[in-house]
Amino acid sequence: MTGDKRPNRRDQARKTRRAIIDAARTEFMDGGYHGATIASIARRAGVAPQTIYFVFHTKAELVSAVIDDAVLGPDDPTVPQQSEWWAEVVAAPTAGAALEHFIRGAAPLLDRAAEVSEIVRAAALTDDEVRDVYGYHADLQERAYRGVIDIVITKGELRDGFTAEIATDALLTLCGDAIWVQLRKERGWPLDRTVGWLVDTVPAALLAQPSR
Repeated sequence: MTGDKRPNRRDQARKTRRAIIDAARTEFMDGGYHGATIASIARRAGVAPQTIYFVFHTKAELVSAVIDDAVLGPDDPTVPQQSEWWAEVVAAPTAGAALEHFIRGAAPLLDRAAEVSEIVRAAALTDDEVRDVYGYHADLQERAYRGVIDIVITKGELRDGFTAEIATDALLTLCGDAIWVQLRKERGWPLDRTVGWLVDTVPAALLAQPSR
């Protein structure tokens, strides 16, 4: 007697969620937050609009889920602080090496998440719900970057006049979503050039002795 190969409810719910997130990301990237509608996302995902509201409740919650998915990665969802590359940041012998491991490790995450984050930042200027979403994710990013700086200062000195707060601000600027989008999407820099420039630039900007 053959086994029942029909997907169970949990598998089906996971596939539905995946289809909605993928469709929403495409629609947000193509039309911006306000240009993407629940109806257009539903058509692309092959579900009813009511299904999207059942799973995510609001459009703002949906775009937040899209950012989460981009940050964590769809294949092996792991918060950055639990990743292998973060462990390499912690284990690096020098401050410069720690920053290099961070840049190389965060690059795939920025490639997935930076553009949609910038779309949300633009929408936050005119939408209170989206402003809350953007603020939440920006706070998570700032906390993670401050964590990197806290690791870095155990391995070397910051440049003269830099506190941990100033260094965090500088890291958020140099390795933030806006510059990433400008270089990768607007200027068309390939990934290796972008990463190489940051590996050279960030330690020189933050550290008293930037040698890796």
